[in-house]
Amino acid sequence: MTIQNAISTHLSRKASHIKVSRGWGKNEAISFVYGFPAPELLPNDLVLSATDTALHQQGQWPLQYAGTPGSNGLRDTLIQKLARDQKITATRENLLLTAGSSQAISYICELLLDPGDVVLSEAPTFLGTVRMMKNMGVDIEGVPLDENGVRVDALEAILKRLKAAGKRAKMFYVIPTFQNPSGVTTTLERRQRIVELAREYDFVILEDDAYYDLRFAGDPLPPLYALEGGVRTFYVGTFSKILSPGLRLGFVVANEDVIAHLEALKPEGGASPFAMAVAWEFCKNGGLDANIAKLSAAYKRRCETMQDALTEFMPTGVTWTQPQGGFFIWVTLPDYMDAREMDAAVRAKGVDYLPGAACFFDGSGNNTLRLAFSYAAEDKLAEGIQAIAECVRERVR
Repeated sequence: MTIQNAISTHLSRKASHIKVSRGWGKNEAISFVYGFPAPELLPNDLVLSATDTALHQQGQWPLQYAGTPGSNGLRDTLIQKLARDQKITATRENLLLTAGSSQAISYICELLLDPGDVVLSEAPTFLGTVRMMKNMGVDIEGVPLDENGVRVDALEAILKRLKAAGKRAKMFYVIPTFQNPSGVTTTLERRQRIVELAREYDFVILEDDAYYDLRFAGDPLPPLYALEGGVRTFYVGTFSKILSPGLRLGFVVANEDVIAHLEALKPEGGASPFAMAVAWEFCKNGGLDANIAKLSAAYKRRCETMQDALTEFMPTGVTWTQPQGGFFIWVTLPDYMDAREMDAAVRAKGVDYLPGAACFFDGSGNNTLRLAFSYAAEDKLAEGIQAIAECVRERVR
């Protein structure tokens, strides 16, 4: 018996039901799969300079253990930014730094959810949260989207149906701005209605706002947290998209009593003190603002290049979203096509994408796919779309 098999006989009930993924690995394909930042946009030199400054000016603390809430300096900087840009009022007491936004979401789910609880989520949604919630054994109800974001009429209908059955939703997971995977943004009117429904039906809002700063068209909209006042809303953000994912820094804003409970769930203590020290130095003197402006301009070009290629190469009957920011375009094929079946043929052409079914809790969305315009080389975007379009055309009836 191998060690692996010996261990596998002792798995917990939760682990026994987890579908194992081997990760993304490395390949030479034109990859539209992952929402990674463009390699040439990672601020290597600025991070190197911030690291040098942090180690020379902050003494032992970048290399020591950190308190659970996180660096006061970085938190204060983030508090100022949230007030200026998102119109969110935060203090040190109701802001917690985490090892990426996914850790924040994981701890919030651990704090609130038990197996069998009813959770509402946009459908489609972030595949990482799809996996996380499935592993927790909750019952998930998908709320459909359209070009204006969450369909609040469908949300209300689900809530009424649950109430009539003697049930209630405990939480609604929503990515209102440049949604992953669809790229759409929920309108102000719909955001306001979500807040009203949360109060009426007594559910918690988990707002994942990872792409808020990467706007390249349209006007900023207030987060749900700002509209609702933070009474029943968790606001989750990240530095991964606006600085570097390798630093693994995210944050959550919530009621200070709730933050205290989240701190108690963090067995590892605080987020990386080294990463926090570097990020704080990077943010000083307008460094983060300048980087956000650079990123937004670059991703605008990339999005427009991909949109133009889709218009040029895709056959009639294929539609796609028109994002105003973020990393993703959502493509819908004719109903009779299956993006998973087509995946191998596209890979044979040296291109890959994410089949949309991965972003649904129930495995639907077979005729959809997510395209990330953020990572592949900019001069390869049109070539990659042409390859996908050729495979689509071969399947047109």
